[in-house]
Formats: sequence, structure tokens, C-alpha cells
Amino acid sequence: MRLRYLPTAEPGLRWFRQYYRKNPQLDRAKAIHALARAEATLVEFPFSGAIYEDFEAVREHKIPGIPFSLLCSIARETVWIIDLRDQRGQRSAEALGRFLDGLRRGAL
Repeated sequence: MRLRYLPTAEPGLRWFRQYYRKNPQLDRAKAIHALARAEATLVEFPFSGAIYEDFEAVREHKIPGIPFSLLCSIARETVWIIDLRDQRGQRSAEALGRFLDGLRRGAL
């Protein structure tokens, strides 16, 4: 199984970096390590996340120890990361919309 980030995840990745840069009291290295461990877990156990809301093709893998999760879908032996979601906000709705549009067009 491979892991690939979709363009829809770019805003979430930027937000993740910005959040930990703006909050130096938080352990940035721990957060980066937690993200890397979550990615490795998804490669080994791609269906480990729960189904996200009403999106049957989308799973949410919560990252232990930080308020972020990975929204992903599994297709063609690949875990497709749709978004790195801040669990405290609604920023991921836009990324999910773009992902579903891509599915409809057959881009994935």
C-alpha cells in the first residue's frame, strides 16, 4: 500500500505548519512525529480510521496526541490523503467537496 497526498490536502498541511509555528509553547517535533506515525499506520492498516460523517468512501484517522486527523480514501492500492484536518474547525468541508468532484469526474 502506498500513501499519497492529494492537492486538496495542501491547505491543511499549510495550516498544520502555521499552527505549530505560531504556538511555540506546543511541541512541534512531537506533532510532526505523530503525523509520521499516523501515515505509517495508514500504510500498514489503511482501513483503521472510522467512516467520516456520511461519506462512505472517506475515513478519518485521528492522530493521537494532537488535534488533527487525516481524511483519506483507499483506491488502487493507495491511501489518498484528502486533508489534514484540524478537528476543532470546519476547514475540511471545502477539501471534501473538491475530492468528491474529482471522484465524479473520474480523476482518482
